[in-house]
Amino acid sequence: MKMEISVAKKSDLKGINEIYNHYISKTAYTFDIDQRTISEKNKWFDQFKNSKTSVCLVGYQNKDLVGFVCSTKFREKEAYNKSLETSVYVSDKFKGRGYGQQLMAELIARLSSTNIKNLYALITYPNKPSINLHRALKYKKVGVLNDVGYKFNKYWSVHIYELKL
Repeated sequence: MKMEISVAKKSDLKGINEIYNHYISKTAYTFDIDQRTISEKNKWFDQFKNSKTSVCLVGYQNKDLVGFVCSTKFREKEAYNKSLETSVYVSDKFKGRGYGQQLMAELIARLSSTNIKNLYALITYPNKPSINLHRALKYKKVGVLNDVGYKFNKYWSVHIYELKL
């Protein structure tokens, strides 16, 4: 199915926040515990202003928001500035149809023309769909953070996937 991909705008934030809040309340795929307000999401969105490397893309099918992807600072220290963390979130309504992979492929294509050298995906384990998506995009597993997060009354590990650009 065809999806229109574009740079996210402030007008997309309500839909982005609805998708993200679903993942907060229903999954351990994000370690956020409390749902985000629009005000908080607006503040989060500021990191994408005037940046060639911190990017947020959205995908639409007709007028329905399919999902979003973003690249953000991997870590705060300056020596990490050639590496980014990537995230992908797809609406439940559109899961399992390859939209996440299309969004990620577009993000990777845009970042390939920058000075970024490494992309990292930190994937809560288990999350077979996300692992398969990242493997299909040539990400390689480079590490595991064992029992690093505590959510829904249990510990979760995170697998680290890397893509060299």
